[in-house]
Amino acid sequence: MINIIARVFIVASSHSWFSIWIGLELNTLSILPILCGQFTPRGVESTIKYFLVQAFRAAMVLNVALVQLWLCSSWSINCPLKDFRSVVLTLALCLKLGLFPCHYWFPDVIQGLSFLQGLLLSTWQKIAPFIILVSVCNILRIKILTVLGCLSVLAGGWGGLNQSQIRKIMAFSSISHLGWICRVLSYSWYISCVMFLVYIILSRRIFLINKEVGLFNLSCLGRLMYHKNITGIILILIILSLGGLPPLTGFLKKFVALECLLSKKLLAPCVILIIGRLLRLFFYLRISFKSVLCLFPQHSMMLFSWRRAKKSFIKVKTYTAILSILARIRILGLVLMPVSWCYY
Repeated sequence: MINIIARVFIVASSHSWFSIWIGLELNTLSILPILCGQFTPRGVESTIKYFLVQAFRAAMVLNVALVQLWLCSSWSINCPLKDFRSVVLTLALCLKLGLFPCHYWFPDVIQGLSFLQGLLLSTWQKIAPFIILVSVCNILRIKILTVLGCLSVLAGGWGGLNQSQIRKIMAFSSISHLGWICRVLSYSWYISCVMFLVYIILSRRIFLINKEVGLFNLSCLGRLMYHKNITGIILILIILSLGGLPPLTGFLKKFVALECLLSKKLLAPCVILIIGRLLRLFFYLRISFKSVLCLFPQHSMMLFSWRRAKKSFIKVKTYTAILSILARIRILGLVLMPVSWCYY
């Protein structure tokens, strides 16, 4: 875990393509033992898929770096990129982030991992490529990045409609959120960084709650509210905030993003983003309705997956108290809305 954290700082402090490539490769190799730590057939399969995808991405980045060295006689990331090299580098970063059209591997890999491994793959492993994207967004083709961002929002919203597995729903949610972030990145890196930070915080809470109560599919949500109603209410609030329902914090970041795009008179991309957001909000509301409306009578002696875990009373109470405090902060998202007006 220390190696994974250190490799991200190597990428963040690098100013040459060679050191960036080294940092990304060390980051990938450091996480492989964590992904296959349980050594289950599904986990090993997901680890191999992740390794093959990242190996192909590394080859693309290295080729772009070598061509830059050949033409510009420099490893610097500030050297301008021509059209073809810009497209190849954009696709390589999309492959690392799981953006459209390189997103097909991400839901399958997340589904085969545990919640903690999926949390690590959905949040921390995306920090390094996002830093690279922020660093080189001025020399990339803006039109390609913006189009891929809009298509990622639609792909993430459409792909999550027919899913019943919680981890796959979170994977498509990640694709959609990163599409929003990449769409705004071309016009305001500050807003994109804030949106990325909010996405990490919200995703972390959902993965941790699902790991605590053992939620693997939508059929378990009704039983969650029946036995742990406080945790269920916290989960619903975080899910609705992730979907962008006002007045939660998830709505605030989308409001700021739309305000930024409308200030540039980009009406058509805003319509596409809103359509993708409505698609994603639909399956978020479906999760919330299944949690609240499925309170059918059940016997109190029935054994569920979260009852098999032996945890101390103090630990569970402390964890629930922390989550409840964080959920209350979500409700106060509109309090920070005047802060966003200072940047226009």
